[in-house]
Amino acid sequence: MSNKLLAIIPAAGIGQRFGKNKPKQYEYLNGNTVIESSVQPFLDCHLVAKIIIPISDSDPYITQQAFFNHPKVVLVKGGKTRAESVKNALNHDEVKNFEYVITHDAARPNINEGDITNIYNEIMRSNSDCSIFYIPVVDSIKNVHENLTEDKTDYYLVQTPQISKIDKLKPSLNSLISLDTAIPDESFVMESKNLIISRIQGRSSNIKITHIEDLELLNKFVTRTGTGFDLHTYKSGKGILIGGYFLKCEYEIEAHSDGDVLLHSIADSILGASALGDIGIFFSDKDESNKGLDSKNIIKFCLEKIKDLNLEIYNIDATIICESPKISPHRDSIIESLSCILKIPKSKIGLKATTAEKIGIIGQNKAIAVQSSVNLK
Repeated sequence: MSNKLLAIIPAAGIGQRFGKNKPKQYEYLNGNTVIESSVQPFLDCHLVAKIIIPISDSDPYITQQAFFNHPKVVLVKGGKTRAESVKNALNHDEVKNFEYVITHDAARPNINEGDITNIYNEIMRSNSDCSIFYIPVVDSIKNVHENLTEDKTDYYLVQTPQISKIDKLKPSLNSLISLDTAIPDESFVMESKNLIISRIQGRSSNIKITHIEDLELLNKFVTRTGTGFDLHTYKSGKGILIGGYFLKCEYEIEAHSDGDVLLHSIADSILGASALGDIGIFFSDKDESNKGLDSKNIIKFCLEKIKDLNLEIYNIDATIICESPKISPHRDSIIESLSCILKIPKSKIGLKATTAEKIGIIGQNKAIAVQSSVNLK
């Protein structure tokens, strides 16, 4: 199986530097645990045939992970150190089927399939014994003992994933462990035996979570985006609901529910960003029980769904498209209503209005539409 990879993702650590009772790999990030995000690209990558995950004997969280019982995944007993966990994984029967092993940190969740492919291609190209990702040092560095500034161009940072030839890594690792050597990663093992190592530049966004502020940093920048669109026709009436706000005018909305086109579009955005589908799946217009349904209940349902996924709304932007009624005089009231319904600050709600320039059914003043987007974090 020389064209297929074995992956090892050690996950037996307790993360003492992280500062929380729960191991860092089981903290939530963008709706998934850190380890779920770290493992998923290996599940999706066609190059990876098997993933061995060393875990602690007393791990109470592993059965709750999305990849638990996945046919690609094998769980083994971890060691007291990362190196011992990798050793235990390399002793598994599955290993004999592979020539190359790719190792990755369970707490490095910004990995993607492209990284796996790139590092595999590098070891194939270079025919080295080990290939690694590196990033240049951008900050000034000082010598701890002499408090002197070093030339940062003489150094670089090493990341995972790293890929190695198994027949070189396994005996080298066993040798160093027998000598009670502190082993930071696989490239250290290979260089200690004067084996050939090649490198390619990695990504600064491929962050390893070590301290709690690392998780906070990733949570600030990792979002999921969804879009929504809804359109309803008019009939004569006394007003329309828009974002939960009743706007008096000479129209009503033709709809199975209450016809709140703004809330419908936002609901689709939320469900899209959370990969749950659209409101038609959960609130069919063929279901008579949904006749006249209050759209605020649809939003409440969506908020409960994303809460179950450990997600929350980061911001919303929406554009109302109609010839009339005029939206601008009511903009602040609509945003106030949305803030209450969505349970987010008004500062996180963008709302615009435009016309269809007399084009189509909206331009003929027979319909209203809303285009929206939402970011979840």
